[in-house]
Amino acid sequence: MKIMKKVFSAVLCGAMALTLAACGSSNETTEATSSVTLMSENDLLTLDSSQATDGTALQVIQAFTDGLYGYAEDGTLTEDLAETVMISEDSLTYTITLREAYWSNGTQVTADDFVYAWKRLITEGSEYAYLLGSTGFKLKNADAIMDDGADIDTLGITAQDDSTLVLELESPCSYIEALMAFPTFFPLNQEFVESCGDQYGTTAENLIGCGAFTLTTYETSNKVVLTKNADYYDADEVTVDEVTINLAQDQSAAALQFDSGELDYCIITSALVDTYSEKDTYSTINNGFLWYLYVNFENEYLANENIRKGLSAAIDRVDLCDNILKDGSSPTTGFVPAELCTNSDGQDFAEACGDLLAEYEVDYNMEKAQEYIDAGLAELGVDSISISMLYGTDEGVDTVATYLEQAFNSLDGVEFSLSATQKESRIEKQQDGEFELSLTRWGPDYADSSTYLDLLGSDQIGNYNYGSYSNADYDELVLAARTETDTEAREQLLMDANALATEECAVISIFCQGQAVLTSSRMTGLIHNACGTPYIYKYIKVSE
Repeated sequence: MKIMKKVFSAVLCGAMALTLAACGSSNETTEATSSVTLMSENDLLTLDSSQATDGTALQVIQAFTDGLYGYAEDGTLTEDLAETVMISEDSLTYTITLREAYWSNGTQVTADDFVYAWKRLITEGSEYAYLLGSTGFKLKNADAIMDDGADIDTLGITAQDDSTLVLELESPCSYIEALMAFPTFFPLNQEFVESCGDQYGTTAENLIGCGAFTLTTYETSNKVVLTKNADYYDADEVTVDEVTINLAQDQSAAALQFDSGELDYCIITSALVDTYSEKDTYSTINNGFLWYLYVNFENEYLANENIRKGLSAAIDRVDLCDNILKDGSSPTTGFVPAELCTNSDGQDFAEACGDLLAEYEVDYNMEKAQEYIDAGLAELGVDSISISMLYGTDEGVDTVATYLEQAFNSLDGVEFSLSATQKESRIEKQQDGEFELSLTRWGPDYADSSTYLDLLGSDQIGNYNYGSYSNADYDELVLAARTETDTEAREQLLMDANALATEECAVISIFCQGQAVLTSSRMTGLIHNACGTPYIYKYIKVSE
């Protein structure tokens, strides 16, 4: 058996410390307190870890509850509730000893809390339940339970005793530590959850935690307040007394509040970049979201490879990022974006793949783009084609949609139009195949290229191939990678899959989203992750 005492994971991507701060006051009768106020563009609908899917909910859950793994002060992965982890020689059995920790209602965190939480993902129909199976943990019998109705009690997670958790996998999972740090897989106290019924996760009173903070205020569409947990096992590492997150806040209004000192951290729009870009408080971060076009292969025109290649080659990704978005967004070079993960030799996965768009001549080149379109029209036996693109007007990509409209309509023989809707409707139409092109994004749940490559291919691979891309060679590469135990061989299989998807324009990748942010100089220690939980509050420090 091999024992992991500390993991400084190379698979964690884009972790960085941002600076901001606030200070409290003190006198002879009152202890000094410190607090910070941050903004979130999004509202919170639930803090039930089984149902939460948005970044804001995940980072709040991570603040008041610990998982088996979490993040060290330098942003690397490390054990949290897992005190020791023993791995069998075949990497299929993980025996995890839990450290002594307590829920905020005074009961001890036990191995059964993890068993209950993970089984509940399946029984409650969580969107992230699929990560228990072959596209995630590869937990024993997870696919059989979810796909074939096998007994939930056969799931490969058991409590050997109160402090010992055993995980059984069907094949090795090289990124398992990152998954164990994802809030979806944090523990739940069964007695408390069931006492709340369907109200669990909807108010501060209907939540308990075991993390660095306790949730003291939860007001939908207003704010969340987190207060330091004095009983936390690692309380000495937590120096900030209170963190307030303003919810569903407009970026322009947030910038004004930042200027007046009411906010310590905020995100700004591309329109405000020129105003703040020369200030010390301005910086950009890698948001981690890849924006791309789903291509509906059921459409006669888009099923033609030359048409897809022509559209891809008509997009000036560098100009879009540098002169339109201006927020740190970066052009793609393939389907798997940069800064997601590294290979075993320490090289960035996307960098190791090379500039695939350039290699397969589907990067920006209008002359080449027109050649592709002309060839496609000839193959289709038509003089022109009409294509529409679905996008959400509430997703902050209106300028991107307009940019693509101008680019595609500059191609002779292409009549391109926009189909504007809201995000919820876009997703529904995507799932139902009611689109031609769809401007969409994917945020990585864990730091491994499979989080993107599993989006394509047959039903054996996953449920997100909304464009119905079909290639037996692609399926073979991705499925082989799932069971390959040799690390370098697995990496090569995934690199080949990335190359094939890019060469065929299975999707048309555009940019990896950045964010322009303003950060107060009064505080340090806010960790940002490009994948997984966006922000970690535990190590925020304030200056006096």
